[in-house]
Amino acid sequence: MSCLLIMLSGSCQKDEIIISNPLDKLNWSARNFEVLSQFIKDYGVHGKYYNINKPPYVVLDWDQTCAHFDVEEALMHYQLSFLRYKLTKEQFGEILKNNINGVDQLSADYQNVLLTDINQDLINDYNFLYENFSGFYGTMTLEEIKQTPQYNDFIAKLPFLYAGYCDTPGIGAEYGYPWAIYLLAGHTINQVQDLAKEAILFELGNKLSKQTWQSPSGFPTNAGIVSYSFRTGLRIIPEMQNLISTFQENGIEVFIVSASYKPVVEVFSGIGTFGYNIPAGNVIAMELNMDDHGIIQPQYKDGWVKPLRQGKVDAIGRVIKSGLGKNWDPLFAAGDSDGDYEMLTGFPDMKLALIWNRVKGGDIGKLCKQAVDEMNSANPRFILQGRNENTGLALPGSESILFGKTEPQLLYP
Repeated sequence: MSCLLIMLSGSCQKDEIIISNPLDKLNWSARNFEVLSQFIKDYGVHGKYYNINKPPYVVLDWDQTCAHFDVEEALMHYQLSFLRYKLTKEQFGEILKNNINGVDQLSADYQNVLLTDINQDLINDYNFLYENFSGFYGTMTLEEIKQTPQYNDFIAKLPFLYAGYCDTPGIGAEYGYPWAIYLLAGHTINQVQDLAKEAILFELGNKLSKQTWQSPSGFPTNAGIVSYSFRTGLRIIPEMQNLISTFQENGIEVFIVSASYKPVVEVFSGIGTFGYNIPAGNVIAMELNMDDHGIIQPQYKDGWVKPLRQGKVDAIGRVIKSGLGKNWDPLFAAGDSDGDYEMLTGFPDMKLALIWNRVKGGDIGKLCKQAVDEMNSANPRFILQGRNENTGLALPGSESILFGKTEPQLLYP
């Protein structure tokens, strides 16, 4: 990317102003490219609305917004496949609660499974793996352990429970998302980041497909047979990489606000790794307690908000507005789901928000509808960008092709 330099005294000085090329067209819709380009021109360091006393910043969701598919879930699947756990048997048992907020079973979509039943199955499975797998305290190789019914029951029931948490009224994602990262306890931050890099590289090279894990038949358990289906693969989004770099080069600071685990997002978004180049200090996400030796504990960080829905707004207030003294609203946000709704709508002085179209209903669906209604507006509040979920590539319009489908869709039916 070339730059136009404003030279001081005819030579390159350390404090020169660098004006970068504008946003690259790539696969942005023509409308979104026009709106984003004008936005950066107007609010960047040489723009007519730039305020040196209130330097602009933007806030971006990570999963399904900056990268295609979900890095936290990809790591969970990688952990399961290769049994990369450091939880003791006691710690594992302690994170399985038989009653959560007064709820003692999963929803009908999850077979009304009693928590006490699936928890006991998982404890039995984990104890077997812990005592027999060579990665713990046994002698069986990974290939050998994969042939056991305990392994196959475990890899189906643990993510089934996680998905059940997120989709069961009264439990929900506010409980399920942090619970998923408790499974990383026992590691250090560096070990988690090494593991995350392994998982990301593995999934970037994996095909975008659907896989199903099912607990084995003929194996006596309390909860019976369950199955869990999930998407494989991760993809970078060049449009977001370029948008981030263009913001940065035009004096607009970029923050990531995610409901995934902070050290994991830092790996994917970090400087010089996968092309996003976000400083670690600009990542706001879930965090866990650590002991005096730097070992991650299966407990949410004391006093820290959960950056999901209103928690994202609260986290921005605490970290950026109070912590960094930028006590003004972000100018721009990007998201894809209900979990981003408050961040996209909760700041009176925000000028623009980008939504990646996943053809969803709910709160995000309302914003998608507003974006469509504003397509001819000179100053839209929301813009909607499409992509093909089968390839991970942006589409040059607002319609998306959903995973497993072939026809583009604009709005949820």
